[in-house]
Amino acid sequence: MVDFDKLRAKKSKTKVIEPSEIFRRLPKPPGINDLYTSQAEVLQAWFDRRSEKDIVLKLHTGGGKTLVGLLMAQSSLIETGEPVLYLAPTRQLVNQTLEKAKAHGIPAVTYRNREPLSDEFINSKAIMVATYKALFHGRSKFGIRGLGQPQGASTIILDDAHVAFSVVRDSFTLSVEATDNKERYENLTSLFRGAFKESDRLGTFDDTISGADYAVLEVPYWAWHQQLDAVREQLKSDSEKYALIWPLLRDQLHLCHALISRKAFTISPILPLVNAFPTFADAPRRIYMSATIADDSEIIRTFDADQKSVQNPLTSRSLAGVSERMILIPDLTQFDFNIRSAAGKLAEQVAKKLNLGAVILSPSDPAAVQWEEVATIAKGSQEVEKLVEALQTRASSGPVVFANRYDGIDLPGDSCRLLIMSGLPAGTSDYELFRASALYGGATITRMLAQRIEQGIGRGARGSGDHCVVLLVGSDLAAWIAKDANFRFLTSATRAQIEMGADISKQVQDWKEFVQTINRSFSRDHGWIEYHAETLAELVEDDKPDTPRLNQAAAERKAINLWSDGYCDQAIAKIEKSISEQPNIDQQTRGWIQQLAARIADHWGNNERAEDLQHQAFSNNRNLIRPKVRPPYRPLAQPSLQADAIAKQIGGYRLRRGFLQSFEETVAFLQPNSTANQFEQALADLATMIGFSAERHDTNGEGPDVLWLLPSKTGMVIEAKSRKKEKNALTKENHGQLLVAAEWFASNYPSYKCIRVSVHPTNHATKAADATSSYALTYEKLTALISDARVLLTTLCDSQLSDAELVAECNRCLSKSPVSYEGLLASYLVPFKDVD
Repeated sequence: MVDFDKLRAKKSKTKVIEPSEIFRRLPKPPGINDLYTSQAEVLQAWFDRRSEKDIVLKLHTGGGKTLVGLLMAQSSLIETGEPVLYLAPTRQLVNQTLEKAKAHGIPAVTYRNREPLSDEFINSKAIMVATYKALFHGRSKFGIRGLGQPQGASTIILDDAHVAFSVVRDSFTLSVEATDNKERYENLTSLFRGAFKESDRLGTFDDTISGADYAVLEVPYWAWHQQLDAVREQLKSDSEKYALIWPLLRDQLHLCHALISRKAFTISPILPLVNAFPTFADAPRRIYMSATIADDSEIIRTFDADQKSVQNPLTSRSLAGVSERMILIPDLTQFDFNIRSAAGKLAEQVAKKLNLGAVILSPSDPAAVQWEEVATIAKGSQEVEKLVEALQTRASSGPVVFANRYDGIDLPGDSCRLLIMSGLPAGTSDYELFRASALYGGATITRMLAQRIEQGIGRGARGSGDHCVVLLVGSDLAAWIAKDANFRFLTSATRAQIEMGADISKQVQDWKEFVQTINRSFSRDHGWIEYHAETLAELVEDDKPDTPRLNQAAAERKAINLWSDGYCDQAIAKIEKSISEQPNIDQQTRGWIQQLAARIADHWGNNERAEDLQHQAFSNNRNLIRPKVRPPYRPLAQPSLQADAIAKQIGGYRLRRGFLQSFEETVAFLQPNSTANQFEQALADLATMIGFSAERHDTNGEGPDVLWLLPSKTGMVIEAKSRKKEKNALTKENHGQLLVAAEWFASNYPSYKCIRVSVHPTNHATKAADATSSYALTYEKLTALISDARVLLTTLCDSQLSDAELVAECNRCLSKSPVSYEGLLASYLVPFKDVD
């Protein structure tokens, strides 16, 4: 028998290291003859730059990223003769990569738990494919700096790097669960009760610990630094319980956030401590393969990648990998119908009558429950894998609901022809929830949401030639998409597809026609296919790197590295220089970075500098930790004319009905069953939407619950007793709080008229309250205000007027509406009256 392996071995081989040439010489699976143009372009560009330590490669989802990564890995293996490691976020993606390598004849081995690293990997005979968590954990076989001899690697491929950010952070995050380790949870949280008392947040702290509040609280960093030894001593006795994490944190607790929620006491580094792993940190080549949707600044923050390399990613102008998607937003159509019910019935029809995959993405498990009548809810990782496989193998068409699974699920072809994204994505870990709260209203969170939305949209239609209908359902999601300031953070391909969807929706008159339009995608209507292809080619443009944001990320990472090495003064100087060089950075982010500098100064022992920096941080972002010494109050500026303010807000929405969805999302919380926090925030947001200035105060111990400023130099000082029972009258104590808030207002706004208002079920007050000069905003009157505001805003949003014409129309409408500031008092506020 002929021994072909022996014949191959006898041949004198030229050392081929150019990736395209390696591909040409490899066996090809059926149907594969050559590389995509986009693949060939980025492989050649990488080969020319391969000596750079960090390189970012970006291809559209479905553009053949995995094969590109394997070819680069094989090229490096041959050229360097040293081990090469290929990382993927999940076990499923590891298996897919191994299958791809096998199909193309590329030698690859898998990482195995409880076994030594493969000899084939160590001896550079095969690429090792593993999850990120296989490398990044406290007992890593690859080695930890300072603990034994680490395993070297010439090259590390980081596949789906944009998905790995949260995976890598999890590897460095220690959570003491309130249920599983109750005594330790109580001991740790009790260390910081005094710190929350000093900052006037004891009530929130106690409610959180008891489980009554869903907040995620950050321990003030000065209290955290004071208690590091006590925390270390407590956790040392649980070191085996947290064996995969504790070795990474025990000497670096000062570089961490400490978070408290009803579920856990969480310790998570400010930025992942990846330099603890020499295999990664010292690798001469690190290749980050990312989808086009990614916020590249997170590659710098998470992996300490070189800014210049990140700023010049390898890309292709080819549209290979851009799937055909009909993206529609039912909430923004001009006709009224029950969207959730209609979408659920449509999902059933697609799955059961057309036998096409129907998938629903929900932001959380509780939110998924609303779809249980029409779909199977995937609960837990095992059930997710089982249902994904059933869809992929066509054993099932669903409908299936996946909660908070915006990445890591691939549903090509008929496995997903209808994708319903229900509601705005939300964080699930305590760290994600904390960061979203701290940076609320800023560009950082907007970018994060944009990426989550695009990741979700990308679950269906996985490459060129694939197609899917995507419905974006929910008032919060519709409002977010409709706003110009958010829309620009989406990639140009997604913006183009949403633009198409908006134009299509304008032509649709009712739900029946809406469904008929969707069916044109399923039936492969030539008119739709050609319209999509032509429009996509016209509208897609290169997405430029956000240089200021990359500069900021590099400054943050450099500051953390300097702090870790003991150079506190240089770390603070790096942050301050970065802030001074970026005057256009949003206030929320500016405050976040300044708080990092304050944290470093405090740990350094420079308390005066820390306090000064924290004052600066808090003045820019009041979602952060309040300084030890309460900063002086800065009064709101006098509001602009009501019509101008309303028109400006509506003008910020490229799809004006999105503003109506924001309104509905807000007023949904103005009812007695909402929490005090939800109700007060909604009351402040309502004022802004109808053209006034507003803010909440009592979260920091002073002022009213909510303050409304009207254009007539009038202030409405509001105490929100929203959960009072209807039979209960306003008491002397209740009214006393309102009087104290009014005194605060008089001292801070001396030239303003003050109207004292209590949100109350009725206008009844006890005689002892002496409240006849104050006003009630009753539930009935609040409902009337919401209804009248809805009429006004609907008229304006449905108009086709230009921004300039909209102001005049708004003035005209306000002249006839009780929502105008002149009519507010007479129309909705009722004087309190004494009752026995």
